[in-house]
Amino acid sequence: MKSLQEAIQPIVSMPTPVALLDLQGALLARRHAMEAGERALEVTAEFYHYLSELQSKLAARDYSELASRLDIGAVGAVALENLLCAEGKEFWKRLALGGMAEGLMVAASRQYVKGWQVETSLVYSRATWYLSRALWQLSSETQADLPDSQRWEAIQRLLAPARDPDVPAASKALLLGRIYQVLLLSYLVPLLPESGPGS
Repeated sequence: MKSLQEAIQPIVSMPTPVALLDLQGALLARRHAMEAGERALEVTAEFYHYLSELQSKLAARDYSELASRLDIGAVGAVALENLLCAEGKEFWKRLALGGMAEGLMVAASRQYVKGWQVETSLVYSRATWYLSRALWQLSSETQADLPDSQRWEAIQRLLAPARDPDVPAASKALLLGRIYQVLLLSYLVPLLPESGPGS
């Protein structure tokens, strides 16, 4: 089992579901500091779910993209076959019918990719919902004097790109991942030995 310090290092540089599992183990092993570590454990769990879901959706998207590209390649092969085998009036008939059928197949295959984008948007929606509450809680603890309306406005401004349909998926994934990192580290730093008593 890794120490807390060892488990935190990959969270800073390259967070993965596996790294978050290591961190969970390190936090659970610190029973004497569990009250202070409860929030860190909660954020670790949420970050783990976010990365795991995203990893799953990316695998599905890559597969859908591959299937779609293969379908598009098949369109060319069928069209070529129709052109080579058809004669006279049959040529135009095959070209029109074959082109329509293959065009519909391409359109259908692209729907898989659009479907992935909708599914992935649910991952971002769930993450922004959780992060709104978690950032509110952290802000309330660290900036108690900040008026609630300003606190909420600042949080929503921070998360706005993740809700914007025009922002690319990769940018949303990166933004939300960075916010999870900062949130998690804000709870982990006080648990490190040099941070004070109870470590």
